Amino acid sequence: MWGIVKKDFYDTFCIPKNLLSNILGYLAMIILAVLMGQNRYMMMLFVVVCIPMTTIAVFQMALEQDEKVQFDEIMLTYPVTKKEIIMARFIDNFIYMGINTVISVIMVLGYVYLGKTVDIRTGMFYVAAGIAVSLIATAVFSIGFYLLGNKKGTILYVGMVIIVALFYGLSSRGQWISRIFQTDPRILTGIALILGGLLMAGSYWVCLKIYTRQHS
Repeated sequence: MWGIVKKDFYDTFCIPKNLLSNILGYLAMIILAVLMGQNRYMMMLFVVVCIPMTTIAVFQMALEQDEKVQFDEIMLTYPVTKKEIIMARFIDNFIYMGINTVISVIMVLGYVYLGKTVDIRTGMFYVAAGIAVSLIATAVFSIGFYLLGNKKGTILYVGMVIIVALFYGLSSRGQWISRIFQTDPRILTGIALILGGLLMAGSYWVCLKIYTRQHS
């Protein structure tokens, strides 16, 4: 199982095309953050929406490589069960979620101590909200990729990211999100994290059922 995880991260960070894609994506966000300066709503967009929704990238890139060389069929000849194959892909997501959380914290620290945009407590709340978004988005997109395959799943993923970003931008510059956050951050974040955890558990079960049906 851990061999699959290592292979997936190799596909994501050692294949030049995929590595370049990751670097350019994060570099673009850093450049935009610098250009926008002390912009609280852009900070929220990066930390709560953009970075968290890239968590599925490891799985997507691994799936792309699997389809190219039919590695999905090869895995079934290994001494691993279908449950372990699906679990390996979810471990991919959790590891990359941790990496993205570290990147979000670094970005928040820049906004807090260099840009003086928000205080540290508010910044960490945005990070927690981002983790919840990451859990929910990863749960949904994992099912989408297993159900639709890499190409159609990627179209769904990109389309949803664009829709969410546009919806955020058009909603009074994100002020509606700010008002929601002001209701009760602890309760709101707790509910979102619990929902995200439950959706991830449900997503694992659904993905396993889809994968089992496809390879039965």
